[in-house]
Amino acid sequence: MSSYIKISAPSLYSFLDEVLSPYQLLGEVAEALKTHLVEANLCGMDSHGLQQIIGYVKSLQSGRINPQPQLRVNSERPTMIRIDGDRTPGQYAGQVAMDTALAAARQFGMAVVGVSNSNHFGMAGYYTRMAAEAGMIGFATSDTNGVDLAPYGGRKAKLGNNPISWGIPTGTPQPIILDMAAGTVSGGKVKHFGYQGLPIPLGWGLTEAGEPTQNPKQVAVNLPASYKGSGLAFVADLLCGPLLGTAAAMFKTKAIHDSANGTGHFFWVLDVEAWTNREEFEERVQSAIASLKQTPRLDVNQPIYYPGELEAITREERLLTGIPIPQALIDDLAVYFGEDSVSGLSG
Repeated sequence: MSSYIKISAPSLYSFLDEVLSPYQLLGEVAEALKTHLVEANLCGMDSHGLQQIIGYVKSLQSGRINPQPQLRVNSERPTMIRIDGDRTPGQYAGQVAMDTALAAARQFGMAVVGVSNSNHFGMAGYYTRMAAEAGMIGFATSDTNGVDLAPYGGRKAKLGNNPISWGIPTGTPQPIILDMAAGTVSGGKVKHFGYQGLPIPLGWGLTEAGEPTQNPKQVAVNLPASYKGSGLAFVADLLCGPLLGTAAAMFKTKAIHDSANGTGHFFWVLDVEAWTNREEFEERVQSAIASLKQTPRLDVNQPIYYPGELEAITREERLLTGIPIPQALIDDLAVYFGEDSVSGLSG
C-alpha cells in the first residue's frame, strides 16, 4: 500500500499553476481548470483531481486541447443552445455551458445546452452544484472521445464510462448532488486504487483479454453498474454524440483532434420557481432528507447519507487537515514534471 502526503488546497493550486504555465492557456480557461481539479480533490473525488493533470498536459502537447479556445455559441432557439468548444478543456466548456443554461432558465424557466468539440470535463457534479446553488435543478452528462466501458454482458469496450449527475437545491449550503459513473466505478477510481497500491474488487474491470482482474493496473475495460448502468451509458453516448451532430462514442477516433471526434456534453436546467414556490419546495426537500436519514440502519455505526453529503463532509475535513495524495502519484509527477516541480507537494 502506498504512503500518503497531505497537502493544502493552495499548495495544490500553486503546483497546477506552475505546470500549466508553459502552455499559455487563456486566463479564464486556466482558472476553470485549476479550480475544478482542486475542488475534486477537496471533495474526495480524487479520481478527477490531481491525478488527471499528466493526461491534460499530454493533450495540450499533442494539440487535443486548445489552450486559447474561442467558444462559439448558437442561441437561435433561446432555450436550446449549442456551443462549439473549439477543443477547449472540458472544465471551461462545462462552466460556460452551465452559466449559459442558468441565464436562459432564469428568463424562460428551463434551458438545455449541448457542447461539442470539447474534452474531458471532470466532475459532472461540479456543474449541477452550480445549478443547485442558484436555486435551480440541474442535470449534466458527457460522453468520452474514446470508449472504455463494456455493455452489460460484454467483454469489449463499446461505451463511454459516462457520468450522470443531478443537483437539487435544499435551501441550505449543502444541496443534493448525485454524481455517478455508469460503470461500477469511474475509470479514474480504478487508476486511483493503483496509485494507492490497493486491489480492486472483482466486477470493476477486465483485462485486455477480457478476463476479470483485481489488479487495477491490468484493467483495460471497465464494467457497467449492471444492465442499468449499461443503459445509462448508452443513452449518454447518444445525447452527447448523435443529438449534437457527431457520432456515438464507439465511432469516435481518439487520435483525431477535430469537431467530429471531440467530447460532447449535455446540460439541462429547470428553474424551480417556474414550477412551484421555491421556499416550499426546499422545505419539502429538507423534510425528505430528514426522513431518509432516520431510516433504521443495517449497521448502527454506518450513517445514512443523502447524495452529496459525504463529499461536503470530506471537503470541510480536507480544508482543515489537507488533501491526502498517494506517494506513488507524487513519484509519477516528479518523473514527468521534474523533482523541483513537486517540491511544494512534499508536505
